[in-house]
Amino acid sequence: MTSLARRLTVLIALTSIALVACQHRTAPAPTAAPSELPPNFPVQFYANEPAATVYRVVAARSSLLVKVYRAGPLAALGHNHVVTSTAIDGFIYLPNDLAHARADLFVPVESFVVDDTAARATAGPDFATQPTAADIAGTREHMLGASLLDAAGHPFIRVHVAPLQAGEPTTRVTLTLDVCGKTAMLPVDAEWHRNGRELTIGAKFSVDHATLGLEPYTALGGAMRVGDPIDIALTLVAAPRDTP
Repeated sequence: MTSLARRLTVLIALTSIALVACQHRTAPAPTAAPSELPPNFPVQFYANEPAATVYRVVAARSSLLVKVYRAGPLAALGHNHVVTSTAIDGFIYLPNDLAHARADLFVPVESFVVDDTAARATAGPDFATQPTAADIAGTREHMLGASLLDAAGHPFIRVHVAPLQAGEPTTRVTLTLDVCGKTAMLPVDAEWHRNGRELTIGAKFSVDHATLGLEPYTALGGAMRVGDPIDIALTLVAAPRDTP
C-alpha cells in the first residue's frame, strides 16, 4: 500500500470513529414535561402542612444544567455536552425550625435538551464549539436509551432534600437522587434566600457515573468515552403553595 493510500485509510477510519462516537441518528425533539406527579410522590405530606410553610417550584423560572465531558486518547474526536431542563417541579417545606425542612423534586427525563446554543455559549471555553444537529440528535437518543437513563422505563429523576447543617443563607443538605431506579446520596451546599414571598435556591456540585449507578458511554475499548466528573448546577424559584 502506498503512503497516500495509507493516509487515506487512516482518515476514513477516524471519520468513521467520530460518526459512531456522536451516534449520528435522527432523534425526536424534546417533548413537553408530563403534568402528572411521579408514582408514590409524597404530595400528601405537603398538603398536610400549613400553606405558609410550603412552596411549589415554578418550573418556568427554574433550571437544571449538566456538563458532561469527553475523555480518552481519542477524546478530540468527540464533544463536551451541555444538558439542560426547565421542567423541574416539586415542593419545598420551610418551617421556622430549619432542621425539619425538606424538599421533594422531580424532572421528566424527556425534558432534557442537549447542547442548546445559548446554554453552550455561557458554559465556558470547554464548550466553545457547536456540535451539528446530527451530533446532538444522536447524543440525546443515546442518553435517553435503555443503556443509560432509560426514559421509557424510568421517566423521572427524583430528588429528596434533607438538611444536614441548617442555616441561612447556606444550608448543608443531603440530596438523595433516584436515577433509573438506583439511589445515590450526596452532601451539597445550597444557597437560598427569600425575596418577599418568593424563595430562590441555588446549588452546584459534581458527581461521577459510578455514584449514580450509571455506565458511561465508551467506544474502542475506552479510547473514546464520557468522563468524570459530571458537573451540575441547579437553580430553583418557588412560590408559596397558596399563590394564585
